[in-house]
Amino acid sequence: MEQTSKLGKKLREMRLQKKWTLNELSQRAGLSISHISSLERGTRNKPSMAVVRKLANALQVPIHHLDETYLGDQDLYSEADLILSRFAPDTQAFLLQEESIPYVLFAKQLYDARNNERGIIKALHEFLEAIHTNSHPADDSVREDMKEPTTSY
Repeated sequence: MEQTSKLGKKLREMRLQKKWTLNELSQRAGLSISHISSLERGTRNKPSMAVVRKLANALQVPIHHLDETYLGDQDLYSEADLILSRFAPDTQAFLLQEESIPYVLFAKQLYDARNNERGIIKALHEFLEAIHTNSHPADDSVREDMKEPTTSY
């Protein structure tokens, strides 16, 4: 019960920090208001990993911010949560969005090729291709602004 009380307290603090009602968190997490309320009050014991993950995703925080028992897990999600926790909240929120996928893949490729100049160039080329093929009209104007200015002498 102690761990659930800790989770409930953290859950309530994070929800109130965002100035969300129970209803708003309920909609964002896909859980019932009564479920969230009972977690916050500590009357519901041992929520499942899926429930904790839904709440963490809704609040845009790593799972272990809600429940420290997930710090020791070696599953993929826990590892990702530990990595995410090293970033500022706004960066975490971006990385949890689908739009971040090319950037995350690029970072991984750069890391994998860190001692290989050709690998770095290949990763950069693939990243630019991915960005170009998945671009939005607004991205094109940004890309135009980034081009070298043409100056005639």
